[in-house]
Amino acid sequence: MPSYTSLMQSKFFNPALNGAIFDGPVRIYFAQFHESLALKIYFAIQQSMASHLQKAKEISKQANANILVMVYPTEESFLFAFENERHTPAVLQVEAWQNHVVIGLRGPLEDEHMETLLDALKLSIDEWKPYAQVKERQFGADCY
Repeated sequence: MPSYTSLMQSKFFNPALNGAIFDGPVRIYFAQFHESLALKIYFAIQQSMASHLQKAKEISKQANANILVMVYPTEESFLFAFENERHTPAVLQVEAWQNHVVIGLRGPLEDEHMETLLDALKLSIDEWKPYAQVKERQFGADCY
């Protein structure tokens, strides 16, 4: 699991993200004024992703990693974390960080984009390959 210190030193951290919901492999970070949105995201994940969450739990245990959903308070804070997205109108960005998957939301998520987030989470879980597994596939198990 990422230590809070390593997350604070990453490009994904923003001091405004002062609230969090930890539930198994999915961790939602948000600014306190987005607490209701974070809870809405949490409940949507619980209601519609049971099989994906089970798979994520297994991967999370194996890799000691999580999926971090970062609800950035503003578009500017999102752009700071995902510098290459300055010219993209996407509502979210997915990026690997260490063994973890980071899903950043470009400011508060509107209701009509909840499905987009859930689809990104499902795809991220389906394609989640912990670093050790990727390294083993690329270089063979004898490289360690």
